[in-house]
Amino acid sequence: MNIDGAHFEVLMSELDSACRELVEAAERDPGLWDRRKPGKWTAGQHVEHVAISMAAMAGPLEARGHAPVSESPARPGRGLLESLWIALVVKRGSLPRGGKTRAEFGPTALPDRAATLERLGGESDRIRALGSRLSAEDRDRAWIANPFMPRWHYTLPEVVRVNAVHARHHAKLIREIDP
Repeated sequence: MNIDGAHFEVLMSELDSACRELVEAAERDPGLWDRRKPGKWTAGQHVEHVAISMAAMAGPLEARGHAPVSESPARPGRGLLESLWIALVVKRGSLPRGGKTRAEFGPTALPDRAATLERLGGESDRIRALGSRLSAEDRDRAWIANPFMPRWHYTLPEVVRVNAVHARHHAKLIREIDP
């Protein structure tokens, strides 16, 4: 898959599909939203975490989106570990298991189903709206610091792709919760 500004709509379609998979996994059983594996998140918490993570990327993209991309700071280079992360997670689409999220990206104890599902769709819409206003070249030039590893960065197309990978990762974790 090409992860560049010219393929923004394809990447957004993948994100839409991944979000549908996440919601379908969480809604496959009426009681699953509030159920969890011992010591793990509920299905609702997984969905809320994905929405929170998308918001953490959409906000900075919107903030940068009001200024011409040509006036944005130059995108930093990537070191070996960051390049490996991009190759494995963003390009290959494989998110490792067992990582701990920072507290600000953690879900609430009892996420409201309707509000959480609405937020998930809204965050995807925010990213789509920003990318739709930009040319393919500007999508490739637009970048934000990785909210989980601020010394690293993502381009706009990489933001779309990593959110799709992240949503599928959590859909898989939800499917592992006993129905």
